[in-house]
Amino acid sequence: MYLGNLITAVSLRKCFYLSAMVLIVSTLMAAIIIVKLSPLESVKCQPHAVTATLEWSTLLNNPTKALITTSENTIKMEKHDKSDRGVQQEIIQDKSSKMARQMRNKVLPLLNSILVVEPNYNVHIFYYAWYRSKEYDGVWRHWNHDYLPYWKKSDKRIYPEGSHLPPADIGANYYPTLGCYSSMNPQIIDLHMRQLKEAGIGAVIVSWTPPTSNENTDSIMPDLLDAAHRYQLKIAPHIEPYEGRNPINLMEHLRYLFSQYGSHPALYRMRRESDGTVLPVVYIYDSYVFPSSAWWELLSEHGNLTLRGTELDAIYIGLLVDAQHKNHIKKSHFDGFYTYFGINGFSYGSSWKNWKDLNKFANQNGLLFIPSLGPGYIDTRIRPWNAENTRHRRHGQYYEFAWRSAVNSGASIISVTSFNEWHEGTQIEPARPASNRDFTYLDYEPEGPEFYLNLTKWWVQQFSDKLNAASSALS
Repeated sequence: MYLGNLITAVSLRKCFYLSAMVLIVSTLMAAIIIVKLSPLESVKCQPHAVTATLEWSTLLNNPTKALITTSENTIKMEKHDKSDRGVQQEIIQDKSSKMARQMRNKVLPLLNSILVVEPNYNVHIFYYAWYRSKEYDGVWRHWNHDYLPYWKKSDKRIYPEGSHLPPADIGANYYPTLGCYSSMNPQIIDLHMRQLKEAGIGAVIVSWTPPTSNENTDSIMPDLLDAAHRYQLKIAPHIEPYEGRNPINLMEHLRYLFSQYGSHPALYRMRRESDGTVLPVVYIYDSYVFPSSAWWELLSEHGNLTLRGTELDAIYIGLLVDAQHKNHIKKSHFDGFYTYFGINGFSYGSSWKNWKDLNKFANQNGLLFIPSLGPGYIDTRIRPWNAENTRHRRHGQYYEFAWRSAVNSGASIISVTSFNEWHEGTQIEPARPASNRDFTYLDYEPEGPEFYLNLTKWWVQQFSDKLNAASSALS
C-alpha cells in the first residue's frame, strides 16, 4: 500500500514537471514567433511595431448582424503541411464559393434597394491624387511603382526588384476599371467625386504635399475642390511626410495651404466643441515621429509658436499607431487622432478590439477619435516580402466586420482607408478582372466592380441612422 502511494506520488511529480516543461517550451515558441513577425511599413515605407493578429473568433463573443459569419480560421491554409495542400485548396474554394453565393443571395439585393444616400460629413475617406499616365501626362507615376527592398537585412530570400511596366504590369494586386488613369484628368476627378457622393461619403481626405516637394500633389487641389463642390462634398488635406518636413516648415506650408484654399466653400470645416469656433480640418500622417514637445509649441495655447487663435488655427488630427501614442497625442495638444491602417491586428490602433477603449480615452480627454477601416489589405506587388500582413476581403466579410466594429465603438466620425490606394489593395474604387503573361490580378467578382462602393453606401446609411437616433435621444 505504501509502495503504491509512493509510485503514485512519483508519477504525479513527473506529470507536474512534464507539464511545466511543456508550458515553458510553448511560451518560448510563442515568443519566438512574435519576435519573427515582420513589421509593416507605413505608406512612406517606415517600419512600425506589429501586434499579434486578432482572430475572427474573438469578434464573435458578442452577437453580430454581419451577413456572413464564416471565421477566418476555417478557411486558412495550413502552409506547413504540404501533403494537405490539395485538399485544403478545395476547402478554401468551397468556402469562398459559399460566401459568394451568400453575398449574391442576401447582401446584393439589400445594396441595390438603397436608391439615394445623402453625404454624411462624419464619414471620411482617404484619397490619393498621385497617379500619372503616359497618355495624359507624358510620364508614368505610381502605376510603375518600384518593388521596395526589405528593410529586414537578416532575411536572405530573393525578392523581385526593379519597376513595374504599365499599363499591363502595375504596382498593385488589383486592376482599376478605369485603367491606368491620370489623377490630373478633370474627367477622372469628376467621376471620382460623383462615385463618392453616390456612396454617401461626405469628406474626402486628400494626400497633400507642398509645391516644393518631389511628390507635388498641390497642383491638383483647385480641380479637386471645384469637383467636390459640384457634388456637395468637402475636402481636407492629409499632410504626408514629405522630405524635410518638420513642425517649423509645416507652419509655413499650412500658411500657403490656407492662403490658397482657405476661402473655398468645399474646404472641410468643423465646429470645435470647446469654444464653438468653425475651423478647417487637417490630418497629419506620421505625426508621432516628432516629439510631443515640438507639437506643443504649435498646438498649445501656451506654446511659443502657437497656431491657436491665429489664421492657422484648425482641427489638427494626429496619427495613433501604438498604445503609447495616446500620451503623445494628449501632450502634443492635437484635437483628435485617427488610426489610418485598415489592417486588423497590425497595430494597437488598427485592431478593432481596441476601438471602444480608444473612444473612451478620447471622450475622457476632450479629443476626437476617428477609427480607420478598410475592405482588406494586400501590397505584395510593391512589398513582395509582406504577405503575412495581407487581409483577404472574403467577398466583403472583412469590410463588414470592420464597419460594425467602428459603428459599435461609439465614434462620431469614421474614416475609410481608402478610395484609391491601389498599391496597398485598400481601395473601394471599382476594379475589373485583368491579367498579363506573368500575373493575374485580383478582382471583386462575382459581386461586380461597384460592389465596395455599394457596400460602403449601405454602411454609411447604418451609421447615419445610428447618429440620428443618438441625436434625437439627446434632444
